[in-house]
Amino acid sequence: MARILVLTSRLPYPPTEGHQLRSWHLLRALASRHDVTLLSFRRRDDASDEEPVLRDALEAVHSVPIPSEHSRVALARALLRSQTGREPFIATKYASSAFRDTLRTLARDADVVHFDMLPLFAHVDCIPADVPIVLNAHNVEHQLLANRIAIERRPWARRFFAGQAGRLRAFEQAACLRADAVLACSKDDAMELRALAPATPMTVIPNGVDLEANRPAGRPPGDPCRMVFVGQMGWFPNRDGIEWFMRDVLPRIIGQRADARLVVVGKSQGLEVPEAVRDHVELAGFVPDLRPVVHDAGIYVVPLRAGSGTRLKVLEAMALGKAIVTTHVGSEGIALEAGRSALYADDAEGFAQAVLDLMDAPDEVARLGREARAQAERHYGWEAIGRDLLAVYDRLLAPRGEG
Repeated sequence: MARILVLTSRLPYPPTEGHQLRSWHLLRALASRHDVTLLSFRRRDDASDEEPVLRDALEAVHSVPIPSEHSRVALARALLRSQTGREPFIATKYASSAFRDTLRTLARDADVVHFDMLPLFAHVDCIPADVPIVLNAHNVEHQLLANRIAIERRPWARRFFAGQAGRLRAFEQAACLRADAVLACSKDDAMELRALAPATPMTVIPNGVDLEANRPAGRPPGDPCRMVFVGQMGWFPNRDGIEWFMRDVLPRIIGQRADARLVVVGKSQGLEVPEAVRDHVELAGFVPDLRPVVHDAGIYVVPLRAGSGTRLKVLEAMALGKAIVTTHVGSEGIALEAGRSALYADDAEGFAQAVLDLMDAPDEVARLGREARAQAERHYGWEAIGRDLLAVYDRLLAPRGEG
């Protein structure tokens, strides 16, 4: 049994965002065999670090607020450092003397330090040189930013992100070179990260889904003219994707099916629904249990045009036995087969036509849902993923007489 110190950018429980789900389930897997201490930043909307489920699962929990969320001065300082220094903004916004002081103390007693997200590598100098480091790469961040620059419409934002691109790539490369092991979400991500650091061991630890909690409805598929999208608007790929769908795809669908409806599930602050489709869109906001809303819809849409990693929203839809229409980016790295377990389209006309075809084919909707569930069962149960994660730690700890 080893002492593992895990660092997260927000409290992972209860998980309300995709990256928290991955963080929480990997934490639980590690805690099943090792003594795990959590040091986390705490966002304004996070639950308390006194959450009983969190405390019961782990050896100890420590948290500090994100200064740039609570102070305009801290935010301005983080922005300035990201323009004049070597670190990108995703790292400078987590500048915190309280976090660093606590990390130095806790790291002295750790056998391994697990960095749950890339931005926290700004504090890697607080780790003793002889303590192994694991980087859990939720995305290939520099590639994610490049995709965003390519589709960003606002000139000022495009200039800002372009100025960050070189810093972010160098920061991500330095992190991969410094890490003793990197966990990638998909084979595509592992290949991209291996190009940055060929000598660093890379292991694919995919995102997963709770197969017991997320099961098909046990009844015929939902309303064939009802589509559902799941994703909070604070993550740029979600916002861009649903804005593109409402602007370019949905009018084509409505033109042929006036009874078509789209339900958007997740925090939707600032999302503007175009007037031309307003009567066909419902913003459900955050829901404590998304399963009933998803089951009520016949078609699950994933119109993402940017991003990396694997989409937890897609894995949940697969487990729930939904017919999925997605872009290739939206389901990148996931074991779905075009035409067999999902429909793929990357342009507005093709995406709309795929949805329209399913609206007229209930048997195909049911078949796609069955195939998607079967793929989830084969590849994405958290229990199997946890075993693979523990194997990585066994290899890392073996030279130190552990594991």
